[in-house]
Amino acid sequence: MQEKSKLEQADKKKFLERFGTIPNETGLKRRIRIHQGWWRMNVLNEEPGEHPKDKENNVCNTIFDGKINKKNFLTPNSIKAVDTTVAEREEQDPGLMEQDRLYNNLLSSQPLCFNFFGELMADKDFGLKVLQNWWPDLTKLTKVVFEYAPKECYTADNSAFDVVFEVSVGDKSGLIGLECKYTDTFSSTEYDKPEYREIYKKSRSFAASYDDLKASKYNQLFRNQLIAESLLQNNKYDFVKTGLFCYQQDKNAIKTASELKKMLIDSSSFIIITYGDFIESVQRLNLNWEKREWTMLLWARYCGTILSDAVNEQIEGK
Repeated sequence: MQEKSKLEQADKKKFLERFGTIPNETGLKRRIRIHQGWWRMNVLNEEPGEHPKDKENNVCNTIFDGKINKKNFLTPNSIKAVDTTVAEREEQDPGLMEQDRLYNNLLSSQPLCFNFFGELMADKDFGLKVLQNWWPDLTKLTKVVFEYAPKECYTADNSAFDVVFEVSVGDKSGLIGLECKYTDTFSSTEYDKPEYREIYKKSRSFAASYDDLKASKYNQLFRNQLIAESLLQNNKYDFVKTGLFCYQQDKNAIKTASELKKMLIDSSSFIIITYGDFIESVQRLNLNWEKREWTMLLWARYCGTILSDAVNEQIEGK
């Protein structure tokens, strides 16, 4: 029995070395990190990469050489969207994208955004059908942009939507901007600038006071709303809609966004879409096999934690 126990311990040690380090954390983030470690080890067949904050150690949810192998992305279209966006940002504003997180961090919301919306960028007609699940009056999808901030930078900061869709309703042009979250929390910093107050004063969209909206809990989403308001105030679009795109089990993010939604006069201008909502809605469309396979990959990569249950149990000793 003692020999068997030693062998089991040795096997687990080898397994954990192959799996990679798991930071000392609990709850949903730990479970999702383990799932991404499972994806890296069993689907990508890659060694654990560098810890973003400790280059001497590895971590289960990163890979090496992601900029070369592009393994953080699910389809050729998501890779094309990344390549196009990075090339544009290098010319315009390279500071908006953290390339190490984009290419090497499986837990980051940056690659997630390209994996979900790169297909819409590649096929605008298909993208329109997808968006019509939530905005049925849309008549055209013109453009998909990742890490979007207006060139004029009305908010005088680094605020940006993770993804925007330039759209039309008849002869009216509009923008839909989404904040994308996976396990990262909203920024806890309470930013305040004269430009924010000026945009707020001119706006007729807020049902709450400025002080309530700029509170740390809502500050990140509020700054996104200010971008939307500034675009309207400067006549860039006829309408702008906003929202949160997040994991369906992220109750904290959904709660915060729901509260922010109630602080808008037109609450229908802000929407919460979960990964589950997105995948289910897209799968109801008339898809070719390539696109249907993409939806299944999205589920497996980001939602299908049942696939990594056995690994999770082994790690947690259950």
